[in-house]
Amino acid sequence: MFRLSELLQYDNIVLQCHDNPDADAISSAFGIHTYLSRHGKKSKIIYSGIERIKKRNIQNMLEWLNIPIEHIPDVSNFPKPNLLICVDCQYGEGNVTKIKTDTVVIIDHHLQVVKKFDLGVIQPQLGSCATLVWDLLARENFDFAVDTDIPASLYYGLLTDTNNFAEINHPLDKDMRDCLQVYCDSDIIRRLRLCNLTIDELEIAGVALLRNYTNFEKRYALFKSEFCDPNILGFISDIALQVDTVDVCMVYSQREGGAKISIRSCSKEVMASEIAEYLTEGVGSGGGNKEKAGAWIQKSEIDEMGLTIDEYMKSKTAEYFDSYDIINASNHAIDTSRMKRYRRRTIPLGFVASADVFGADTPLMIRTFEGDSNIKASPDTYLMIGANGEVYPKKAEKFHSFYKPCDDPVATDFDDNDVYSPTAKNELTGEIRELMPIMKSCIPSQESLSFASVLTRNIKIFADWNRSGYIYGRAGDYLAIKCDDLNDVYIIHNEIFAKTYEEL
Repeated sequence: MFRLSELLQYDNIVLQCHDNPDADAISSAFGIHTYLSRHGKKSKIIYSGIERIKKRNIQNMLEWLNIPIEHIPDVSNFPKPNLLICVDCQYGEGNVTKIKTDTVVIIDHHLQVVKKFDLGVIQPQLGSCATLVWDLLARENFDFAVDTDIPASLYYGLLTDTNNFAEINHPLDKDMRDCLQVYCDSDIIRRLRLCNLTIDELEIAGVALLRNYTNFEKRYALFKSEFCDPNILGFISDIALQVDTVDVCMVYSQREGGAKISIRSCSKEVMASEIAEYLTEGVGSGGGNKEKAGAWIQKSEIDEMGLTIDEYMKSKTAEYFDSYDIINASNHAIDTSRMKRYRRRTIPLGFVASADVFGADTPLMIRTFEGDSNIKASPDTYLMIGANGEVYPKKAEKFHSFYKPCDDPVATDFDDNDVYSPTAKNELTGEIRELMPIMKSCIPSQESLSFASVLTRNIKIFADWNRSGYIYGRAGDYLAIKCDDLNDVYIIHNEIFAKTYEEL
């Protein structure tokens, strides 16, 4: 994993934001600039392009949080730095004016478009570059309490890039939000939140609402907006979803290098985050929650398909709504005679007694890559931990009926660079503890048999225990049904199936 301390060997350092920078780019550069300053290194934050920063909220951010940034409209005579750090952008990309330099560092959260660079890290799964910088600072034991301008700027960077946190998906984004809100000046954040919309942007929203394609049968609508701040897309989405014939809406805005998308859903059969993943698979990145999500698609990837962004959005959206079937677990007509039988392998799983984390009766928030869940710790509840870090509660009675502790190590697929280790947060004190260091091992104590077959289409399973949501399976995953309970229908992801099941 790249470390900020690797930058301390350089002098004459320049941090470059993309042209016409947003709050996320500026806050990220400011965080790194402050880190370098605390270690005795001088650095300069710049941006280029024809346009100076005009948005009032960004101007307020620079003034209220004391952020030093310089506009360099003409870089032809700009002194060549020893080290150029491209923040929230990538060297040579279309929205970054190219500056001659000896060494290039890239710190970004967009899909990688450059073939190589000297140092840095790109993590497109994150909601903001500010999250990446916060994580890099935390790894260097950066003290966020020293200067409230730093936590406030990073917090605001994430807030604006995820539409007021509505489109947060990755647990690291949530960790930063929870951590920094303690140090932020809440009055400044509130004032910045309330200066995001101009009269011109209000007009952009009005025009976008008129430019719509609506599918009344599937109850979704697609809107195209002029170039605008990502928050405006969310504003348009929230209005569009109030239409009585629309359960799902997508609003997109083209910009240099690609398109930003905002997604809303009020249908229990369609999660907004799922559409974001579907639209961006192989061409961008996206995430959020059931009701709200955001995404980015890369123009170069769409160009290779021979499509315009407009054509891609319309065809890919229609493809999604025709791509899945729905199964009700308690009332289905699946023919198990055509399915093979499998036995669950006796491989070690992880478990933690919930009462051992912070004590019995403690309200816990369990955070994993798959999302957050809340439980109350008790001697009657165990936390099961899968190979990919998934965590799910199990009653002690069932645990002891189906599993027994063992000394064998749990096989996990964790890589500290890009996989989030599950945590438990004490909701009373705010203390956070990783579960992996206190995890113990167990193996199944009795045979578990299931019918299973490979999915040829995506499916959504509605189970009695989860009436407000569904289990999503992709083509290539396995549909499984317990042999002793045909109403127990579930999905086994393709990459996990071979590791955990064997054919009878």
